[in-house]
Amino acid sequence: MSQIAVPEQFTAELQQIALDDNKPVEDIVAEALHSYLAYRFYEPELTPSQIERMKRSVAQLDRGEVVSGEEIEAFFENWEKADASR
Repeated sequence: MSQIAVPEQFTAELQQIALDDNKPVEDIVAEALHSYLAYRFYEPELTPSQIERMKRSVAQLDRGEVVSGEEIEAFFENWEKADASR
């Protein structure tokens, strides 16, 4: 097994995650490294739920169920105004 140095800036976060997940910090670091290497060197695999969401989104596009950028901006402007008046 190799050793790695973890920068001090990540120590508290790693310890909190380990506590929350009830796992040793070493396991958390190993999982993070595994995820990074999988992302970096292998083609990412989509989960079945991600594939299903994409299919639903494409179907919505095919049906013309789209919203313009202007409509989105107007929605959030109105939402912010309503939130500010509460």
